[in-house]
Amino acid sequence: MKRPLLTVRRLTLALLAIGTLAFILQALPVASRIYIDISSPSQRKIPIAIPALRHEGGDAAGYPLANNLAESLGGALTFTGLFQVLNPKMFLQDAQQMGTDLAEIKFAEWSFLGADMLVRGSYRVSGGKLEVTFRLFDVINQTQIMKKSYLDEATAVRQIVLRFADDMMLQLTGEPGIFNTRIAFVGNGTGHKEIYVADFDGFSPRRLTNDNSIDLNPEWSQDGKSLAYVSYKKGNPSQRENPNLYLMNLLTKSVQILSQRPGLNISPAWHPQGGKLAVTLSVSGNSELYLIDTRGQILEQLTKSFAIAVSPSWSPDGRKLAYVSNRTDKPQIYILDLAGNTSTRLTFEGDYNTSPAWSPRGDRIAFSGFYEGKFNIFLISPNGNDLRQLTGGSGNNENPCWSPDGRMILFQSDRQGGTTLWVMLANGSDQRPLGLRLGGTHTEPAWSPRLTWNPS
Repeated sequence: MKRPLLTVRRLTLALLAIGTLAFILQALPVASRIYIDISSPSQRKIPIAIPALRHEGGDAAGYPLANNLAESLGGALTFTGLFQVLNPKMFLQDAQQMGTDLAEIKFAEWSFLGADMLVRGSYRVSGGKLEVTFRLFDVINQTQIMKKSYLDEATAVRQIVLRFADDMMLQLTGEPGIFNTRIAFVGNGTGHKEIYVADFDGFSPRRLTNDNSIDLNPEWSQDGKSLAYVSYKKGNPSQRENPNLYLMNLLTKSVQILSQRPGLNISPAWHPQGGKLAVTLSVSGNSELYLIDTRGQILEQLTKSFAIAVSPSWSPDGRKLAYVSNRTDKPQIYILDLAGNTSTRLTFEGDYNTSPAWSPRGDRIAFSGFYEGKFNIFLISPNGNDLRQLTGGSGNNENPCWSPDGRMILFQSDRQGGTTLWVMLANGSDQRPLGLRLGGTHTEPAWSPRLTWNPS
């Protein structure tokens, strides 16, 4: 005798829940349960239903927001690679008629549709203000996980959605999301290479510099309030064509020269605790790594070799630096241990390895490697083990950088023609273009920390 389809479905979902929703009950109160293990490379995408929000009155003109709010939230959650947002065309009820409270949710219907989680929301617009209430439900266990309300200007639809998305990720994973982060990058849409900034997903790109020159290598400070970058706009005392280092205050948009020493002034990398940067200077005649403060004063020379030393990247604890050197003829990645002032070669495969980026979790280093005629993104452990290739196929893939939670990697690729920014999960899956609505090429990305202020 065959079991009813719905019964089999429920049994299957219950078994999947044991392995994939990762409820950690022993040491955590109910309100603090971790539903998603974001450190797991095998974490499956969680099916989630997000019906249009229910319009609770107020200005009639606010009614179209019902779908906009739901679609915006779905897009943000899809970006993380953790969720599979169900198609609203599958839903069995009119979103404006279905309830929002726990007692009104028909969990059997959502379970039948394949949802593990459900977001149910309502909103009203009145006097130029938008009030939104979101509820997150666990369909499998038929419980309400969280409820949050937000009040802001009626134009702040995206901001409200992203605030909830961050709160939701904190509830489900134990740490905030990446929705209040920004990316900086180099764009040449004006005919010059300028520094741009955009939201985490490429939304709302805007130009920061107007130097009409060549600006490169933007790097965020640890608090996200400053951006160091390289520019050729003024030259320096040795040669007009040599670049200088600049520091932009993102609160005031003021810019100061960080280093204008003879020779090269490049490769800024902020110390994890802030207040100082590792940079490459050739003031001594050879390109070496130095530690400078935010006034540009040299605190320490970090390397001293006959070979070049460029592209530093700090370990999260600030005790080590990954960098590139050609001391063995071809560029390879090395690890500098600051305590012992010793450098150890990290990469041995390939003839040209560059652009190291240390994961915020400290367990992996991403880099660009030239292999079989193309650049691709690789991962390696700081001890030199577990080398993995993440990208492949057509085109070049370069300049990786990490999201602040260590789950995603942003990089530049020309696999579809013009060079633009792509994103993928840290295991190399779910590769897709960022979708920047901006002309020209987009290169040298840098992902901000989580911001506590609005840089728009």
